Amino acid sequence: MSPARDDPAARPDGPLVWVHCPDPARRAAVVALARRFEEDRDPLSLLLTAPARLREAPRKLMQWPPLPDSRAATQEFLSRWRPDLLVWMRGPVQLSVLSETAKAGLPALMVDAEAEAIAVAGGGWRPGARRAAYRQFERLLAADGTAAARLRRIGVEPGRIEITGRLDATGPLPECHERDREDIAHAIGSRPVWLVAGAVEAEIDAIAAAQRQASKRAHRLLMIAAPATESTAQPLAAALRAQGFNVAERLDGVEPDEATEIYVADGPGEIGLWYRLAPMTMLGGTLSGQPCRDPMEPAALGSAVLHGTEAATHGAAFARLAAAGACRAVRGPADLGQAVETLLAPDRAAMLAKSAWEVATEGAEATNRTVELVRAALDRNA
Repeated sequence: MSPARDDPAARPDGPLVWVHCPDPARRAAVVALARRFEEDRDPLSLLLTAPARLREAPRKLMQWPPLPDSRAATQEFLSRWRPDLLVWMRGPVQLSVLSETAKAGLPALMVDAEAEAIAVAGGGWRPGARRAAYRQFERLLAADGTAAARLRRIGVEPGRIEITGRLDATGPLPECHERDREDIAHAIGSRPVWLVAGAVEAEIDAIAAAQRQASKRAHRLLMIAAPATESTAQPLAAALRAQGFNVAERLDGVEPDEATEIYVADGPGEIGLWYRLAPMTMLGGTLSGQPCRDPMEPAALGSAVLHGTEAATHGAAFARLAAAGACRAVRGPADLGQAVETLLAPDRAAMLAKSAWEVATEGAEATNRTVELVRAALDRNA
């Protein structure tokens, strides 16, 4: 094991990219960026300065407390870590920090620049302060046209600004074995399908009622119930059988046949398989206020997203989908049944799924451009 892994306060070998992210809501984007570099096997490490530590960070993402707006603190930090590049995520910018990084010859990029965050911490009142601060960045990736316009107004040359959107903040998507997908797809055939992802026992009556209602329009309708935990798979199947449904269980090693009305998965482990098979997904837990799965998972895999009104978990993701008209909220069993019924029309499900996919993948351009700029900057300074 290398010294860098034994001592988390030691500088690792190879290029080191310092990522400053003062906004806790955007730390997921840093994690996604770190995973991208790991997947591409880039020989670099990331050092994140942020207000709070991440509980689970990728292997090559180290963490350090944020720097005060102090020349001495910045000098000590730069001497200790010797970063090769600074990536500033959003703002406000800190004049002393940027002044010292510029003196050290450290190249800097700004990403995720949003209009409301374009400011100078503790010194925005001084004439020309913002212009001087933002002059330190070689490139500035703006989240939208409003942010780009504000950057131009404070004196940033248009040639250094790119509108790329916000960085991708989604985690790695659940995978599946293609042979399993082909086998289940063959067993289902042309039957209409919907999925309850993260099904919980508190919502059994609701999903059962919705299945009955929607089945009146499509008598061959198949519901796949993927339990929130492995331990609830058998109780869930038993409760649904007690309601009169023909239930098949993945745990029994069987596939759904023509008579199967509900197919109960063996837990969350194969959730990527079910997302890829179902054109619409109801997020379990959102009718009863329990934790639910990330809605960006089905959205990124082409499944239309349905959810209840108790969706505090992943609230920001649900808000993004709702703002784009890319998901549908349901108030209870009857509303859920009607929503499933409506989305049985392939064109309607496809429209909702397309909008959801666009939201889930909109950060790809910004992430790709950030990766390109980081690599180019490191190559220039190698």
